[in-house]
Amino acid sequence: MYHVWRSEISRTSCGHPWTREACATRRTNLLLELTSSWANAQQSGMKVLEYLKLNQATNHFLHNDSVNSNFLQFHHDITDECCEDDKQHSWAVIERQEEIIMYGPYYPNYSSREHSEDLVISQTQELLESESFFEDVKVYIFTVNSPCLARYANPCMLNLVHKALEWWNALGVKTHIGHMKCLGFKGTRENLFQGVNYKQVECVNQTVDYESYVKAAEMSTDLNLLCETVFSLLKRLLGPQQENIYFAATMQKQDRKTYFKSMRSIFESKPAHEKKILTQRVKALIDSAEVLLSMSTESLQEYLERGRVFTLGYTFSSQACDAGLEDIMRLAFQQCWRDLVQDKCAEVIREKLTEDFNHCALQLFIKNTGNITEQFLQIGKLRGLKGSTVFEKKMKLL
Repeated sequence: MYHVWRSEISRTSCGHPWTREACATRRTNLLLELTSSWANAQQSGMKVLEYLKLNQATNHFLHNDSVNSNFLQFHHDITDECCEDDKQHSWAVIERQEEIIMYGPYYPNYSSREHSEDLVISQTQELLESESFFEDVKVYIFTVNSPCLARYANPCMLNLVHKALEWWNALGVKTHIGHMKCLGFKGTRENLFQGVNYKQVECVNQTVDYESYVKAAEMSTDLNLLCETVFSLLKRLLGPQQENIYFAATMQKQDRKTYFKSMRSIFESKPAHEKKILTQRVKALIDSAEVLLSMSTESLQEYLERGRVFTLGYTFSSQACDAGLEDIMRLAFQQCWRDLVQDKCAEVIREKLTEDFNHCALQLFIKNTGNITEQFLQIGKLRGLKGSTVFEKKMKLL
């Protein structure tokens, strides 16, 4: 923690920071009532799903230019001292006349269920109680991921909102919370869309409405029924035709290998020496196929065609096998390749649905609480920081 003294500071008057006791009590009760409805993550999640069904997720919760600029300057000062880090962490700044107090960064300790925001809240509380603050005091709280809306108890977002009100009522402090990435309830661990596999994508794409989807799903032996809201979100995301979905088929080498394990069954009955040679040839084929995976975005059909052209043009070693077995291996490779890119397509679709859901969760929370908190609290995404883009471009819709 360190202090920076400033000789000249420009401020906009916000009026007298102290509120009447009756007004403070009423505001506290209203906020408690509102946030208690968000404390049940399951019910809140369903509420967000319904909201997302009727509204496209947007990024309309950005800080104004002045606040954003302050965050960028503080971020520059902190990273100069402590180096930049993409991992989850938090830091904060208390700003008052001619002085700013910076503290952090703090990192989560997941083994003790302690989030980085817990540490920031505790340190801020300690500093506000130990220093003499009179008026025009602001607290800036930075966190890589937006404060969580769900955990085992006392989600960070709810804690921060109540603390911001407490600091406002007691000291007239205004709080700004800035983040780089939107976490929503549980971030990438959100499981609302885990049932969306490629077969679901195909079924939704081939049906016109939920009623026809239900009939088609009931005729399938391996398709679990999606709820109507998830169906609607998936249908909207897919658009009129699946060919509009483009994605980057990147994957860890170990994950890629699992898709081609079934090719070994082709020569399981062969003698040991021959099996060893065939195993080496299959490995060479799979390693050569690495060029098929691309960081650029392409459609599913383009990936499938690349796999088909690759297998037809691939030359096996003269020791590999007879022509009949080569054809079997080519067909087996194409099926494994199809499974890989279809699963990757479904994975990217799940990620996009989750990302939209997380943005919508924060959007709805800010909308619900804004009328009560607008005088003393602003929550928003920061612009101009590395990693703070609106969406990762893993998928695009044309």
